[in-house]
Formats: sequence, C-alpha cells, structure tokens
Amino acid sequence: MNQFSASEAALEGFRLTRERPGTILAWAGVYFLGIMAIALLMVMALGPRFAEVMQRGPLTPEDADLVAGMLAESWPAFLLVLLVVATLMSVLMAGIYRLVLRPEEPGLAHLRLGADEFRLTAVNLALFPIGFICLFAAIIAVTYLRETGSPVGIVLLVAVVALTAWLGARLSMVTPMTFATRRIAFGPAWKLTRGRMWPLLGMMVLAAIFYLMIWLLLNVIAVAIVTIAGGGEAIEGGQLTAGAVIGGLLTLVMQFLLSVLQIVMIYAPFAVAYQQITGQTATHR
Repeated sequence: MNQFSASEAALEGFRLTRERPGTILAWAGVYFLGIMAIALLMVMALGPRFAEVMQRGPLTPEDADLVAGMLAESWPAFLLVLLVVATLMSVLMAGIYRLVLRPEEPGLAHLRLGADEFRLTAVNLALFPIGFICLFAAIIAVTYLRETGSPVGIVLLVAVVALTAWLGARLSMVTPMTFATRRIAFGPAWKLTRGRMWPLLGMMVLAAIFYLMIWLLLNVIAVAIVTIAGGGEAIEGGQLTAGAVIGGLLTLVMQFLLSVLQIVMIYAPFAVAYQQITGQTATHR
C-alpha cells in the first residue's frame, strides 16, 4: 500500500505559488470575472433589493443575512447561483489538478471549460449537502452548549467535529481522482482513503496553517503599503484622494488574490496526495 508524505503534500500550494506567480495572478483575474458575473446574475435574479444592498459598500453580517434570506425566498435564483459558483470553483480546481497531474495538457493558464470541469461541478454539487449538514449539526451543537453548558453539549460538539473531520479525510480524494480518471469516483476514492484518515487529516490541517501564514503576511504587507500611501485615513473618511484610490485598489486585489491562494493551498495538496498514494511519478512542471 503506497503511503504519502503529509508535509510534502501540504507544501504543494507554497510550491505552486512560488514557481507560478503569473499563473496564480491569471487565476485571480478569472476569479474576479467570475465573481462579477455572479454578482450580475444575482442582481438580475433578486432585483432592486439586492442592488440596494450592494450599493452600501462592503457587506456587513446583517447584509449577508439579508442576501441569504433573499436567496432562500427564491429557490430558482439560489440553485442558479449555486450552479455558477460550483462551476467557477471547479474550473479553478481543475486548473490546479491539471498543473500538478497533467501539466502538458493545453489550456489558458491551465484553465479550460470542458468535461473535466463539468464532472468536478457535479461532484462539488454532490458534496455541498454533506458539508451543509455537517455545518448545520455543528451550529446546533454550539447552540445547545451555549444554552445548557452541560457536558452533553461538549460531547455532542466533539462528536460532530470528529465526524466532520473523518468525512472530510475520507472524501478528500474524490475530486482529484475524478479529474485524474475522468470518471466520477466516489466509491473508488472512498476505498483509496481507507487506512489513511490520519495522514490526510494532518495534511489538511498543515495546509490550513500554511494558508493562514500567507494570509497574515499579505495582510501585513497590504497594511504597510496603504499606510505609506496615506490611504488608510482617506478611506475611512470617504475622501477620493490618491491614497484612497491606491488603498481601495490594493484591498480589492488582495481580497481576490487571497481567495485564489486559499483555493490553491487547500486543493493542491489533494493532487499530490493522490499522486503519491497511487504511485504516480511526479511530472516536472
């Protein structure tokens, strides 16, 4: 049974970011266009109320709840937005897997929209309710613990977290295996992860820690640049100065870049883990 190095796999996101900065920036651009398309779709589907919320500026928790309520009231709009979001995520995910597993395959910055992406979209849509159920169970456990403070609540929360971690590890190879084999692979991926739960879970925890390190570093750099440009006070005061423009643009770029880096840091390790577990030889990229 082939094993894999959890630490080596977890570092794959770092490696891709270091070796392919241009590709990462291109993915951030695609992600930006995708988010703009989703926002336009939501404006068309939800109407003036959503447009009014968006005009207020950055979403507050109350605004996010309001938008969620709008989507809940309109199931067709919710399903359409969910499909587009899943497709956008699947395109970026396929780009990561293609760069690791099939670097010779053509594509615009290794991105395509074809059978691989549609299969991954179907898989991600199937995984969505599983994640939603786990999240809902965690919310119930936390609420019960806050209201009662009883040991039962602690046990319930620990059980939900443990079950979620176990499911996450056992299902972690579904997307890379689906991409690699060109077949939806829930059953084979479940078998592939048998006996490897702890290394896979360790890999995911390490990848999350590495992303947090990058997040902190980039935010420190962004704050430093905004401060030097004198844009911080201008942004807070609502003044359209050169510093405010620089600060606003930098904040926007950082948000999209960090979103893409999060996807890279999380999913690139899955591709390397699949590569090592199945005994494939890593291809020079």
